[in-house]
Amino acid sequence: MLAFTAVAVSIHAGRAGPLNAGPHGFTEILYGLTSQGNNNGSAFGGLTGDTTFYNVVGWVDMMLGRYGIMIPALALGGVLAAKNVVPESSGPSRPTTPCSSVSPSASS
Repeated sequence: MLAFTAVAVSIHAGRAGPLNAGPHGFTEILYGLTSQGNNNGSAFGGLTGDTTFYNVVGWVDMMLGRYGIMIPALALGGVLAAKNVVPESSGPSRPTTPCSSVSPSASS
């Protein structure tokens, strides 16, 4: 999202979208692209998002934001599902009889 914001503020087509100049316009672009990438799609008031530039960049941002997370998560789930199941152990084995070399009176 930050890379798309950097592109948007660097070229004329991206700077034509916000209705306000300066930091407020930058915030409009940043919020709009962050919102699209995080599956919400709302816009900060003042961003004219219905332009060819913002439609294309927004589409790419949404696809990366959704599938860029979904595909690795599903791949991780597949790897974990394919692992062998190791049965639970009862813990380390312990001797049932005390050691004969240690006597209770030797601790003094």
